[in-house]
Amino acid sequence: MHRTSTAPGAADAVYECVITDPRWDRQVDQRDGYLAGLIARLDLPLAPIEQHLLTYDGEDAEPVELALRVLALLPMAGRLDAAAVLRGYAIDGPHWSTALEAIGDSGAMTLPAIWDGLADDIMANRDDAQLAQAIWCDSEPWTTFARSQPRVRRIIVERNASRPPGPARRDTRPGIVAIGTEDLIGLVAAGGSGRRRALEELGRRGDRVVFDFAEDPGLRNAAGWLPGIPQALHHLGRDALPRARTWIGSGDDTLVAFGERVVAEVGDRGDAPALLAALHRTVAAGEWCAAEVPARGLGRLGIQEAASELMAAWEGTLHSLAREAFLDGLRGCAPREAEALVVEGLDDCEPTVRRRACEAAPDTAAVRSRLRELTADPLAAEVHEAANTRLRVLAVRGIT
Repeated sequence: MHRTSTAPGAADAVYECVITDPRWDRQVDQRDGYLAGLIARLDLPLAPIEQHLLTYDGEDAEPVELALRVLALLPMAGRLDAAAVLRGYAIDGPHWSTALEAIGDSGAMTLPAIWDGLADDIMANRDDAQLAQAIWCDSEPWTTFARSQPRVRRIIVERNASRPPGPARRDTRPGIVAIGTEDLIGLVAAGGSGRRRALEELGRRGDRVVFDFAEDPGLRNAAGWLPGIPQALHHLGRDALPRARTWIGSGDDTLVAFGERVVAEVGDRGDAPALLAALHRTVAAGEWCAAEVPARGLGRLGIQEAASELMAAWEGTLHSLAREAFLDGLRGCAPREAEALVVEGLDDCEPTVRRRACEAAPDTAAVRSRLRELTADPLAAEVHEAANTRLRVLAVRGIT
């Protein structure tokens, strides 16, 4: 997806990404602001995106979700033509509620070209059943619509009244601290929501019974995982190392994962072969979330031999959120090689990667120019503080 404004085929690549939505994990991978920025920078016509919205008639909204979110951000980058496309789809499109979600999540509610009169147009085009189906939680723009639209207000009130009251939110930490160790062990055995907190507290107390629980397959959930164990092992720190090292060679996938987390966090250079093997295995299998653990561990230890594998992971991952871990790993393993990726990271689609890149950006004129752009980029609000901080650091060093 990485293209410069002068690269041949850049426009086609941008359209393809907007329309086909290549995100590996649509719940966390970010694309909308990045793609909206490319469209604005390249001054691309919106016709292909509009055509996609007009011709797609499937029941699943996912194939149009990214396009709608891109359109919701484009007016903030000066592309007011996107407002008309988005507003029209929100009123008449088959997945109109997804368009409204994009408007509510993006901040487009502040734009008169989208917002003025939108509630009235929605009410005129939708009956109560359609509205009730779309209003699934207390979110924007519905909460604002409810102030002026009696139908929306009634649906929200009726829906909330029909829901059973949830458990009161409270801080569970003081309560769990007061429980004796034997009772905590009983909570683990009993299962339920208390198991995770009990395991974490046992780890915080340094109780090595955590190791036995980690090795008990009968406690694991349907996915083969035992929530609470990673946090407990984190609290045990180096005390967990001897057991964790045995787990890595156990052949039990869950224990292997627990063991690799421990050695990645607190192991020493003697654990490098295990972490290198884990990185190679997970990258080769495309297990990008799992690859983050050895990547960070190898970076912490400064294992230079990991550089080529980490570079391959950076270039090959389909999970853009994982690039933060791969960049961290490379910065620790091969700082000079990582410098080029840091500069590339200033243009990454993931805000977490861009923040990391801002923190480590080299002091070149091009980088300083890009940092200044980021401080004022309306589509990069999550990065403004990091870019400003880096510029202040460079200024202290006498760079202007």
